[in-house]
Amino acid sequence: MIQGKSFVGIKVKSSDVNAAKLGIINLVSPQTRSDALKQGALSALDTIREFYNKKGRLPWINPSLPTHGPGRTPTRWWEQTASGWAISRATGKSVTFTNAAIGLSSKIVKTTITAKRKKFLTIPIVPEAHGMTAARYSLKYSPLFRVKGVLAEKTEDGIRPVFALKKSITLNPWPNALPPEDSYIDAMINGALDYIIEKEYEK
Repeated sequence: MIQGKSFVGIKVKSSDVNAAKLGIINLVSPQTRSDALKQGALSALDTIREFYNKKGRLPWINPSLPTHGPGRTPTRWWEQTASGWAISRATGKSVTFTNAAIGLSSKIVKTTITAKRKKFLTIPIVPEAHGMTAARYSLKYSPLFRVKGVLAEKTEDGIRPVFALKKSITLNPWPNALPPEDSYIDAMINGALDYIIEKEYEK
């Protein structure tokens, strides 16, 4: 797996493929092999996207978080987990799939996010703040002010904390955040074999 600041990637090498099927693929010319793997990559991409489309929104929900409850507006973030996948590189030896959906990589590997441009990260702790910046919340709902490690707002009942101020936060991997490896590898190699067989029939 490949990971960057704002993307996550899956690299499939020819060595990951079933030896018998790889042997068949290696019998064809380099150009046909390259074309076959590119075609297989499209099949694998469909399989990866299908995994996330079927997964939908519910498996990404953690109801124990304070941002769940009345007032929360869904960001529809989960849709990007499917539409964001693309083939970034395909050769006769490997295929790389990447996804730049913001936040997906931190659900796949343990990630520590540290405040850089500003002194603190602003972590939403009420449903209404879900998916919002502190500045946007202030404009939409009410002005925020800093008190005891949080950004808070005045309410009829007193003061309500809205964002926690943190120097950094560590996010643990999410269960089943990636599709099973066998699913997209099998789809890729079978797609490549189908292409080769079709080419052979054309001769």
